[in-house]
Amino acid sequence: MPKSIPFIKPKFPAPEDLAKDLKRIYENNFYSNNGPVYFEFKEKLEAYLGQGLHAVIVSNATMGLMLAIEAIMGEQKNKKKYIAIPAFTFAAGPLAIRWCGFEPLFFDVDPVSAQPDLKSFQKVLDVYSDELAGVLLINDFGIGNGEVDEWDELLTSKNIPYIIDSAPGFGSTYENGEFIGGRGACEVFSFHATKPFGIGEGGLITTKDADLADRLEILKNFGFDDSKRTVGAGTNAKITELDCAIGLRILAKYPETLTDRRKTYARFEDNLKSQNITFLPRAATAAIQFATIVVPPKYQQMLIDKLKVGGVEARTYYAPAVHTFPYFSDAPKVDLSNTELLSQKVISLPVHPDMDPVTVDYICDIIIKNLEKA
Repeated sequence: MPKSIPFIKPKFPAPEDLAKDLKRIYENNFYSNNGPVYFEFKEKLEAYLGQGLHAVIVSNATMGLMLAIEAIMGEQKNKKKYIAIPAFTFAAGPLAIRWCGFEPLFFDVDPVSAQPDLKSFQKVLDVYSDELAGVLLINDFGIGNGEVDEWDELLTSKNIPYIIDSAPGFGSTYENGEFIGGRGACEVFSFHATKPFGIGEGGLITTKDADLADRLEILKNFGFDDSKRTVGAGTNAKITELDCAIGLRILAKYPETLTDRRKTYARFEDNLKSQNITFLPRAATAAIQFATIVVPPKYQQMLIDKLKVGGVEARTYYAPAVHTFPYFSDAPKVDLSNTELLSQKVISLPVHPDMDPVTVDYICDIIIKNLEKA
């Protein structure tokens, strides 16, 4: 076995292929600002996802969240104070909310699925409905929320706009078999090197609303209109042509990538059959950034420590929970018992491209043997 099994191991195109792409970019004399490679990447992403989706490619997913919040909820900035968000999430979401002039309002997740909890959100409505500008939902771990229809029905009936943060979920599906990306006002994906669709740095906003897509394109380029006058609260969130070229290379082989990652995940599920281990519902339909298991809290740190001794890098998502971070400690919240408990139960295990089954078995053996001894 290798002495070290890292948590993330990105797989990038071969240097010789990137050299060809760079030569093409040189010949185009276009390095950024939505050049020819950008539009090719955009068109192929839209074709891949289908559903009549419009793709807006940005420099990273955090900027994507900020642009989406500004475009969809920005006009309410002086009228309503809060954007509700599940507390079981990465810091990018609540940070984007504050950057856009709103306050994050934390609610809980379901204790089994780890997805946003409708009952908890109802508590938000009971207290804060008049001050709520919108909702930033999460497809946690890139898993398509099994209750997305119920969320859509509720929020539409209340005339509350919502965005979905689907950061690691490019290629994941909802229960109806459609790729995630077509729900809410828009969905936002990360193309960071740590994600299944990793290009280094990059992000994607998908929407069925052509007018919204046009507005997002304006906002990501300093808010310029066709005459290069700033007409909105824009910024610079453009992506380079080289990043788009990397994306094209990865997209061409992405179905095989998903098959490979799901095969590895299935081996984790098959190996880790224990009364002390559960898996998140519908995780097998996700793009699989890593393999997440749920264990009793008393075993979480012990297993992480034993894995480390064995040369395996494992991590906890999301622990500590984001609402406990110093910067968000004063943000309003409803009861977050499930979030706090899950943060003590979840362990995420490495999933690499073309991962050797022997490596998976080695990781699983450490976990099973130490649970048996506990």
